[in-house]
Amino acid sequence: MTADKKQQAIKLLKQGLETIQDRAYTEIAEIPTEDQDDFQVKYSFIHDGIEGIFTVIGKAAPINEEAQIRFTLLSEFAEDSLHYESVTAKEQVDNDLVSAESYLNGHINQG
Repeated sequence: MTADKKQQAIKLLKQGLETIQDRAYTEIAEIPTEDQDDFQVKYSFIHDGIEGIFTVIGKAAPINEEAQIRFTLLSEFAEDSLHYESVTAKEQVDNDLVSAESYLNGHINQG
């Protein structure tokens, strides 16, 4: 995956999370990765009065020979954070990432 495609994916992730009305997500920083086909971005969120921080891990995989790719998004929460025990918050973040993943994959190969 090219650096431009990686930046496009991070931008689309942000746009996908911005479409979610029930929770507020704020991008904190991109985390450098050694793997060219992965990206990591640290986000904060607010869910039912619980504030937390997590990392979105995006993994790219080619889907055909025309250089089209598909991403899988995963969340990673630090074990020492205050919201780590909040199963509801983690489930909501994961559900929101499914929506953001769909948005990202729906737009990443256009144009």
